[in-house]
Parts: sequence; structure tokens; C-alpha cells
Amino acid sequence: MIAILAVATVIDLGLAALFIAVSGFILEGVNNTGPQPGAGWYIAFIVLCVAAPAAAWIVRRRAHPAVPIICVLAPIAAAIAAILLQPVLT
Repeated sequence: MIAILAVATVIDLGLAALFIAVSGFILEGVNNTGPQPGAGWYIAFIVLCVAAPAAAWIVRRRAHPAVPIICVLAPIAAAIAAILLQPVLT
């Protein structure tokens, strides 16, 4: 279980770093006159990518063994769902 948590934590933090790195392309840079409609969801997902692994490591000794695994895999599942749903939503 600790190996899964460690690997998923690295993936989550890498996903957060990727989203921070490409935020200028997605949110159309700093020359924009106002926030994009999806900017709030974008920031919330970055926070989820950082907070979910931290929460999973905190509750891993106290909760049922499935809780930290679900918690740490939630951002990965959300990213996969966003990629799969993107052609449907546009």
C-alpha cells in the first residue's frame, strides 16, 4: 500500500506541476482582461492535486486501507475523466 501511495503521490505532484507550467497557455496569458470561465475549476484541480496526497498520507494509519488509496487516486481519475470528456464538452 505504501508503494502505491508513493507512486501516486509522485504522479499527483507531477500533474500539479504540469498544470502550473501550462497555465499560461490554457488561461491565455497575463494580457487577458479578465479571468477565464474555467479558471476557478483549474485552480481547484491544482489544489486537489497537492492536497489529496497530503490527506492520504495523514489518514493512512487511522482510516480503512482503501480510503488513502481512493484519496490519492482521485486527481488521476479526474484528469483521465477530463481528457475523455473533453471532445464531448466542446
